[in-house]
Amino acid sequence: MLYIENFQFPNEDRRIYPYGLLSQKGLEHIEFAPITILYGNNGSGKSTVLNMIAERLELRNKTLGNTNEYFSSCVRKCMFSLGAKGIPEDSMLIRSEDIMLYIANIRKRNADIDKVVQGWLEKGVDKKRRGTLDAEMSVRRQMETLYDFGSGGDSFHAVMVNKLAEKIDEESNGETAISYFKDRLFADNLYLLDEPENSMAPAFQQELADFICLLAYRLNCQFIIASHSPFMLSMQGARIYDLDHNPVWQREWYELENMKAYYQLFQKHSKWFSK
Repeated sequence: MLYIENFQFPNEDRRIYPYGLLSQKGLEHIEFAPITILYGNNGSGKSTVLNMIAERLELRNKTLGNTNEYFSSCVRKCMFSLGAKGIPEDSMLIRSEDIMLYIANIRKRNADIDKVVQGWLEKGVDKKRRGTLDAEMSVRRQMETLYDFGSGGDSFHAVMVNKLAEKIDEESNGETAISYFKDRLFADNLYLLDEPENSMAPAFQQELADFICLLAYRLNCQFIIASHSPFMLSMQGARIYDLDHNPVWQREWYELENMKAYYQLFQKHSKWFSK
């Protein structure tokens, strides 16, 4: 499924954003596939391209992007062609910063819960020790800021036991990141992902790659991804633009310099893998 078919960049004045970064590489347009990957090392411009596309399509995003007037002026000159269905309403840009902010918020929420519960324990809220409901209700009000207790008739202690069991586990960053994507990517949408593999171990990167392929080839999603992860790059049918090459051109994943570096590393130490 193609919601966007191509994107054309303007002829750049090197005195303004993005200061010739794309034109000096001959990047004039991109033709998209169900999965399109912008590959390159740091500073190659892949995140710049992704942000320009997202801004021009007015996609939703969580974190603040580039608000520079030169950036906005450049983006307004970009042209694009859409597929027959246009851009789905729930399409969005997800940056690596969004994941880290999500992880930080989970940790803060859990810390807040721990603080309230610790106060509950230290003050002996149960009626046997306090002989009054006042303290119990005070802590209950604090917990209601973190949880929706509902209108059931359960005792506060019972509610506390049940709700504490629902406390979000403080998983590793990688575990939390893969959960983030699985909770937010749905069928029939366009997604722009900026280095989604950040914080993920190889096993989670492969799991994310498999999930993206499922959405792209069976559930009518389209992806434009900025990445240099071998697991992202080797996804089935991915169209890869090499922004390290001048001029930018399409390449197969096994032709990329970073992939060759991995291959050479494993060849050098192949004896350790044959045992």
